This record gives sequence, structure tokens and C-alpha cells, in this order.
Amino acid sequence: MNDYFKNDEYWKEHINKKLEIDMWIDDYKNYFENSGKCLELGCGVGQYSKRLMEYGYEVTSTDISEIAIEKVKKFNNDTKIVDMSEKLPFEDESYDIVFASLSIHYFDDKTTKELMSEIKRVLKKDGLFIGSVNGKEGLNAIKDTAIKLEENFYLNKNKYIRLFDENELRKYLNIFDIQLIEKREIVRFEHKKNYYVFIAKK
Repeated sequence: MNDYFKNDEYWKEHINKKLEIDMWIDDYKNYFENSGKCLELGCGVGQYSKRLMEYGYEVTSTDISEIAIEKVKKFNNDTKIVDMSEKLPFEDESYDIVFASLSIHYFDDKTTKELMSEIKRVLKKDGLFIGSVNGKEGLNAIKDTAIKLEENFYLNKNKYIRLFDENELRKYLNIFDIQLIEKREIVRFEHKKNYYVFIAKK
């Protein structure tokens, strides 16, 4: 994980801003069993962890940000600081669902592939990997300042970002059985954001 997140720059800036809640997971509720163990990667201040707990899951909320995790601890005792660029600190086949909303698109190609393997490792047999990633339209907002490092991977104002289209997403999810990929749009922090929702099975 890059220093932008290790130094908590994101949440230092955003922690007191109004966060527009995009509870997209409610549109895919038929994919959730509503029981079992769920690992959320990059939980932020925990709006999805809270909803997944309401669904009926035992949720492990993880983020690299201590600022964010302190917020989540107010409603979930099961929290952990996790750097997704390293091996996940969880046992093989320990979760029914791994959930990651707009949190796995900060890595280079090698690290992204390693993260996919780690997610598959911690999922139980037939477990689901559910989440979302930034769409390529995001390049329009950063094209004047972004430095291209790899195909679809950029450094913009000290923050790394990977942008996806459906083919790019399928490339990284190819170790899973892909159940669904859908394109969506939301306004977040006063900017339009295009993103892809995915559901994949181990």
C-alpha cells in the first residue's frame, strides 16, 4: 500500500465530510445468504460493515486506516488494521464472503493478482467475493495530473489508482467463477463516479 494511505491522508481529509451512502449491495441481496462470516477489505468508516451485520453476518472489518477503524469500533468489535498489499492475516477457507467496495484498485498488476489469490485462499468453498472497482471514466477527472505507470494504472497527486473496464475486471477475476459484472454510477464527494459491481464464486 502506498504512503498516501499508510499516512492516513485520505481519512484525515474526508473523515468529517458528509459521505454520500451508496448502498448498492441492497440491489444484489439475493446473492447473500445473510448468515456466516464476512471479511470486509477496506471498510473505511464501516457503512457496508454495518449493513452486512444487519443482514446477519459476523463481519471482520479491516482497513489500513487507524482513523477509520476507530469509527468502526463503535459498532463492531471485530476490526483489524490490514495492508492489502501484503499477505492477508487470516486462515485458509475462513470466510463465507469477502466484500470490498472501491478498495482494491490501488495496486500494480502484480500486487492486484496476488491480492486476488489471497482473497480466494481465505474464502470457503463456494464462498463469494463481492465488491466494486472504479471505471475507466475516472481518467477524465485526473488526466491532467496523472502519470501512467502501467496499463490502466496511474499515480495521481501521490495516490495510486487502477481503472477498470469489464475486460480488465474479468482478467483479475479469472481465478473465480464470475457470477455477475454490472456497470453503475454514483455522485460521491460532489463528483460523478462510474464503477463496476462484481460477484464471483470460489
